[in-house]
Amino acid sequence: MNLERLTLADLTFNVVLLRANATMLELCDAETLLRYRLAQHVERGSVTAFGTTLQTISKDIAGHATGVAGADIMLVRNNRRYYIQVKSGPHTANRDIAQNIGALLNSARARDPDAVCMFGVCYARPDQISAIVKGQLQRAGVGLRVGREFWEFISGDAECLNELLGLAGEAAGEAPPGEASFAERVEQKLDSLVAEFSGRYGRTLDDQAWAFFLADNS
Repeated sequence: MNLERLTLADLTFNVVLLRANATMLELCDAETLLRYRLAQHVERGSVTAFGTTLQTISKDIAGHATGVAGADIMLVRNNRRYYIQVKSGPHTANRDIAQNIGALLNSARARDPDAVCMFGVCYARPDQISAIVKGQLQRAGVGLRVGREFWEFISGDAECLNELLGLAGEAAGEAPPGEASFAERVEQKLDSLVAEFSGRYGRTLDDQAWAFFLADNS
């Protein structure tokens, strides 16, 4: 996420929805509005980046590369292969994706009848997985491991997810010596965006400011 180079033009604004949210949340000036919108932007960027990071970590823990279509990682337990497709969260798969995953993994099992095919979800509770997805996987003979159970299965360590939680806190709190923390960088960027917004629309979110804002984003 290139926070320092971010400008208003880089943000996508649904101005109609934003005004409704601003009214409900009592965001009455440029600073409160942009603090809200910048927080959304930072969260979405971090969710995407961290989802990729979780998948990479799971591959490192599993320790086996795989050239099998549909399988991100492979485990070997008691001379049996486990082919596992990994997704970051509970909403990254729908019925069509689950159906495709099942077909790909079963192609691998056709070459290795003793292999076990699984779908792993890095974070969530089992009840947060769609019943449609669960049904599709079950019909395809693909097992499901979610959240804590997934990390314990691939690592063999019941405390694996707790350890990841601790490491995430440590890594996110670190800043290179002499450089601003991420929180400080966000505040600096907020000041910049507020100045940019105010220079064009004013600091107060009145009807005229919203009309000009809508014209620039539609």
